[in-house]
Amino acid sequence: MNSITSEPEKSDDKLDSPRMIRFGKRQVQHWAIYLTLGVTTALLFALISTLGITSLVSKDSAATPVKILKEPEMVAETHVATDNLISNLKLYGLWQIHPSKKVPRYLIESYPPDLSIVNDVSLKKRVFLHSLLPHALFVRQEALYKRDRLESILSKIKCSLEDINFDFDLDYESRCSWTDFLVEEEISFIQKLCKNYRTTSAAGLLERVDAVPTSIILAQGALESSWGSSRFTREGNSIFGMWTWKHKGMVPSRREEGKTHKVKAYESILDSVRSYHLTLNRLDSYDQFRQLRRLTDDPLILAEGLYLYSERGEEYVEDIKKVILSNDLQQYDSCRLSDQDLPEFSSPVRRTIAVSEPDKASL
Repeated sequence: MNSITSEPEKSDDKLDSPRMIRFGKRQVQHWAIYLTLGVTTALLFALISTLGITSLVSKDSAATPVKILKEPEMVAETHVATDNLISNLKLYGLWQIHPSKKVPRYLIESYPPDLSIVNDVSLKKRVFLHSLLPHALFVRQEALYKRDRLESILSKIKCSLEDINFDFDLDYESRCSWTDFLVEEEISFIQKLCKNYRTTSAAGLLERVDAVPTSIILAQGALESSWGSSRFTREGNSIFGMWTWKHKGMVPSRREEGKTHKVKAYESILDSVRSYHLTLNRLDSYDQFRQLRRLTDDPLILAEGLYLYSERGEEYVEDIKKVILSNDLQQYDSCRLSDQDLPEFSSPVRRTIAVSEPDKASL
């Protein structure tokens, strides 16, 4: 009888060997469990570190906020002098100009030095124009006062205008005896006019003793001084860039070799305006300007007579017109000073400067 030998039954102890770990219904190697735990621990550590760094950055950001640069504009701590001038213009009623109302006599000695660094162009223009306006009106009023008195004196002389010549060196027979009709004070006044305006002809005086339109004064002042920002304006109140060969002045940085001219310096803005105004009224270079003035007071037409003011000629004339039109300067032609009573060669009512007689020009 064949005996059947049965295989020995496998023991469960082999399944639970030290190299295997039961994981639910599955058995897993020890090393796999350890590897999984290690990777998980590393990931948790990395996550905690990242959260810690983010927290530190957030704290630093809260402690030191990022600075935002402001737009460049005029601020009090930077333009103190200009701000003070603006305050005074507002105080004396010059910040808002109404052509129908009289302009206060507020004159300044010089433009503030920090006007040149004001970035707001419209603000700079307004400060320049509204500060220069009273000076322009005052000088115009001086000229018109002298013209009125000249006309009054001429009306007393019983001679035709063409026969009146105030040159004492002329032969008695060749001239009108004008002194017979006047008192000493009137004779002195006429002599001073002849000296200042460089003519002895009565007709010549009537042509020269007159006012330049306000809009032209403002336009040329703006062009020549770069709206009050030029070096010559800051250092010597030279609003109109007048040249001189006789007086002390400022040497242009681009003056050609061999040239000797300088830009004349003035004690005040008023002196600069007076010098410019007298120059247009007495130099032969501006005879066409004066001839046009006899026919019209339109500044755009009168500007045609100023082509010799600059070496740029006709281009300069066009620039004057552009400044007048683009800045609506003709509105100022109807402005008048607050006090219409002006004694001869007097100083402004609201004196902020020392005023001297307007008998010297640059040329």
